[in-house]
Amino acid sequence: MLDILFPKYCLGCGKEGKYICKDCELFMVEISNYGKLISFWEYNGVVKKAIHQIKYNGIYDIVGELVSKKEFEINKNTIITFVPTHIKRKKERGFNQAEIIAKELGKKANVPVVKLLEKTKETPDQAILDREHRLINLKGSFAEARPLQKEKHIEAIRGRASILIVDDVYTSGATMEECAKVLHKAGFKNISYFTLAKTV
Repeated sequence: MLDILFPKYCLGCGKEGKYICKDCELFMVEISNYGKLISFWEYNGVVKKAIHQIKYNGIYDIVGELVSKKEFEINKNTIITFVPTHIKRKKERGFNQAEIIAKELGKKANVPVVKLLEKTKETPDQAILDREHRLINLKGSFAEARPLQKEKHIEAIRGRASILIVDDVYTSGATMEECAKVLHKAGFKNISYFTLAKTV
């Protein structure tokens, strides 16, 4: 019914049916992953358009389509968390795209999604800054989510569970690194990263 009332059109060619049709999917460039980072695609073309629609226009169901296009495995001892957004920005947008992506991943992999971080300082958009200024911009802007400090089940997983931090796009790595520092300090050891796309 929703597809009838609100039909989907391909962001690449305009064909009705999906946000990225089979023909345009051929132009999505896969990323070769190394180390702690898992990314699906290069951040350009139709992938860039799709993430822009998610982030700035709130078209959430694109996330499910992007996640479903690739197979991936997540260790069952993993807890998924996400890069938080400041409460003011979340109120303005009404959502956090990283949280939506994390929940879609958790649903597909059947692993829990837990808010481990919060953003305590409002900062300028990272997209307009170079790496050096991104690091300065983010320093001290994240903290462990306050409710977790009193929850006993969180204490049971510190230092044992693998933590996967989720965001939409990996550019310089400054955001992920700052989040990881906070989690390491809080006692979480095995930390890796996931993004739908990566700039090249």
